[in-house]
Amino acid sequence: MIRQHLSLLAAAGLLLAASPSAAATSTGFVLAPQAKAQTETKEYFQEENQIRRLIADKRDLFFPGEAANREYPFVVLPSEMTGSAKLILTMQTAISVAPERSAMRIFVNDRDIGAVNLKSGDAHQVELELPKGLLQPGYNAVTILLDQSHRVDCTVEATYELWTQIDPALTGFVFTRNAKDDPSDVSTLLAYSRDVNGHAAINGLIPRGAAGEDVDRTFSVVQALSILGHFDRPVVTVGNEIGSGPGIDLVVGTFGTVRDLIGVTPEQSGVQFDIDPSSGRSRMVVAARSADELATTIRDFTLRAQTEVTDGSPQGRRALGNRRGRLLESGSSNSLAELGFVSRPFAGRHFEQSISFSLPADFYPGDYGAANLKLNAEYAAGLSPTSQMVVRANGETVANIRLGEARSGRIDGQVLPIPLDKLRPGYNVIEFEAELSTASDAVCDPATLGNSTARFFIKGDSTLNIPAFAQIGHAPDLAVVSAGKAGFGNGRATPLYVEGMDETMLGAAASFLAKMAYASREVSPVSVSSGWPLDRQGPLLAFGTFSGFSGQLRSDLGIDLNPVASDMALSLDANQIQQPGAPVEEAAPALSVDGSAAPAQGERPTSVVARLREGVHNLYESLTVRVRIQAAQLGLVDDPNVLSADGVYQVSGEADMLVAQRLVNERDAWTVVAVRDPAILDEGMRSLAQTDVWGRLAGSVNALKRDGTLVERKMAGHERLYETKPLSLQNGRLIVAGWFSNNAREFTIAQIVVAILLGAATFVVLRQGRKS
Repeated sequence: MIRQHLSLLAAAGLLLAASPSAAATSTGFVLAPQAKAQTETKEYFQEENQIRRLIADKRDLFFPGEAANREYPFVVLPSEMTGSAKLILTMQTAISVAPERSAMRIFVNDRDIGAVNLKSGDAHQVELELPKGLLQPGYNAVTILLDQSHRVDCTVEATYELWTQIDPALTGFVFTRNAKDDPSDVSTLLAYSRDVNGHAAINGLIPRGAAGEDVDRTFSVVQALSILGHFDRPVVTVGNEIGSGPGIDLVVGTFGTVRDLIGVTPEQSGVQFDIDPSSGRSRMVVAARSADELATTIRDFTLRAQTEVTDGSPQGRRALGNRRGRLLESGSSNSLAELGFVSRPFAGRHFEQSISFSLPADFYPGDYGAANLKLNAEYAAGLSPTSQMVVRANGETVANIRLGEARSGRIDGQVLPIPLDKLRPGYNVIEFEAELSTASDAVCDPATLGNSTARFFIKGDSTLNIPAFAQIGHAPDLAVVSAGKAGFGNGRATPLYVEGMDETMLGAAASFLAKMAYASREVSPVSVSSGWPLDRQGPLLAFGTFSGFSGQLRSDLGIDLNPVASDMALSLDANQIQQPGAPVEEAAPALSVDGSAAPAQGERPTSVVARLREGVHNLYESLTVRVRIQAAQLGLVDDPNVLSADGVYQVSGEADMLVAQRLVNERDAWTVVAVRDPAILDEGMRSLAQTDVWGRLAGSVNALKRDGTLVERKMAGHERLYETKPLSLQNGRLIVAGWFSNNAREFTIAQIVVAILLGAATFVVLRQGRKS
């Protein structure tokens, strides 16, 4: 029955997708009819600087597992519309992938342009022609779907051996018309500003010994450019020398400053561009005759960046929105298809797909409500009893559905709650994972390896419903910083401390601000200085090294940057040498629900008294663990994951970077970014800009390795709330509920006080009643 039902659904979906109107929808990707597989007709090689690369790096272009899909935006210039275009793909597939049962389908603006059979072994190149009239000026989207099957293995573990890697440097679009026919404007600038890894390379030129206001102006334009260009991974350098290779040399200043930097006096005030498509190097000049006129020019460019509507196809704008994470407002409802979910029947054993979205920077998380995932799905009969689907929100499991039944099943509108304390301001990810093994997988008959019968199907009309949530700013919380808010929105420039005004450190600060601007679509004005604040008043954003400002952080923020080696945390017993004849410690084969060790199967006590004693002991241990957790929530005992308001944080010896935010008084929070070694600053900032690293920043202190791996996170034991919008009755009620959910001790005390008052009031009423 399930097979017939899925066949009918697939046929109806394919007929719908064949309609031009359906294929052009911007609400979500629509699976178009299967195109006939194409073979590689010829080898095609193109000069690297002529390829319009996808906005993606090597990690974005890695396709693991049995089924994978990605969507990437790319820019098309007006002159390129009149000629022909083709897509070049350079890729390599794992040797374990069966080429006869594995293929890649490519869609441009939701239109199927072809399919390619995957070929294991060495890297190879294929090309696909694009139909005329398919592209639009501005941003467009290319969607890649992969199906990969193992040659001989049917286990779930074997699915991790399946992968295809696309080379970002040798992949992209080529056109018969050259971009030199286009005028030098912002769209042409954006088409050539990224390096081979998809990073936006901006080189801010400042005079030697530049004053703070020169740097402030440059940083404002860098942020506006990051918004206008959708630079999700900006890499900014600061200096007085022109760069090389693909990227942007940015010059901001009066006519005299510009002349001193590049040797040319601008002809007029405003924003001017000089673009060389052959090298990919561009120059952007923001100039005016006077400082006041320059301030007006920068303000106009900033306003344009924050309000301009993006040109391109609906699919291109959708790809850009889903890449940032579509902003979901309080009380909104969106289908999974609108959030980037590609709905298609899955015939493999291990299903994985995710959606991403953003919540406002003033979203207040807490256990006072829940988002609802209304799931519509189908699964086949004959799945093993252990088959299940797991839903995770930001890495934490929020739902689990068993799928192992003898007969097929349908999930119609099942509501899966996602507590609001599992979500965060800024970038959020919901993951869907299902294990779908069957009895035939254990046999793994070669005759059934190519069986394409669907086992699982999540429908794109499933919806994510966001309830009304509390909106109020809170600090310290690095998730708010990752959403683009480092200050309290008072309208004044945020003081920015840069150790020694070092050019490398200035570049790191500019990259951080550009990433914040991209996330929030707002420019944060700053006031750069090399002097540490004399008093702890007002907000601060600071950049430096472990050795450079360790004293300031120790005294003002309670952060000790003198690292402690990780092996110091080991107990003495762990380092002792076992004496001959001493008992050898063995690991338990399993863990019980409460985390205590479970005895081996052959070591269970046999007498009734011993079993009773064991049961009482396990119950006692379970209760002890639960009481300890509850006591930590009530603040009665210290929680090792929480940093108290007056606590000192000792950085780990494994940490290469530190991102932290702490309250310095009852009103102001200071945000700091520190690196152990200046030599790794560029690598560290590139890692920090990655979506999966930036989107994990949370709490008060995050210690990271140079590749972005989290070493340690400390949550804040005390927070400050600040108003971001006019207070309403509904929002006030939600804020109070959220605050109580995050402060269990105060909530418990309030309950006790209310109970006492209620009892006292009842006593008074009863006593007065007797007298009357």
